[in-house]
Amino acid sequence: MQHIPLASFDDLSLGQEFSFGTHSMSAAEIIEYAQKFDRQPFHTDPEAAVNAPLFGGLVASGLHTMGVVFGAVTGSGLFREISLGGNRIETRWPAPLRPDEAFSVTGRVVELKPSRSRPELGVAVMFYEGRRVADGVVVITMEGAHFFRR
Repeated sequence: MQHIPLASFDDLSLGQEFSFGTHSMSAAEIIEYAQKFDRQPFHTDPEAAVNAPLFGGLVASGLHTMGVVFGAVTGSGLFREISLGGNRIETRWPAPLRPDEAFSVTGRVVELKPSRSRPELGVAVMFYEGRRVADGVVVITMEGAHFFRR
């Protein structure tokens, strides 16, 4: 989903919400990612995953899901003109995400702090959420601080 790029930190307001589209990961994508970055059997081996007590089948790595969310946000173009990086992302994975399960990604502005020492920038705290489309269950939440140009 393409957004019109924001021109300034000052274009944001508390509670403002954004949609970053719907995404899914195939079994092949889940396994390929996990073989490189999260080598746990419930991410890499569909047969072994069946016996995983918490999941009972193949599930996406939380890190993979986080990457998809971050890719959706940065790929949207919304912050392209003002982004100066960030310094934290607190992430939770309250429910598993299985192959080909579509999930929607949204974001909400939860805090805005103009910098006192650097008036050319501000810090925006954003809360991102991914929900399975089929049942609305939250599969990931991320709260992160972004440094934005004013």
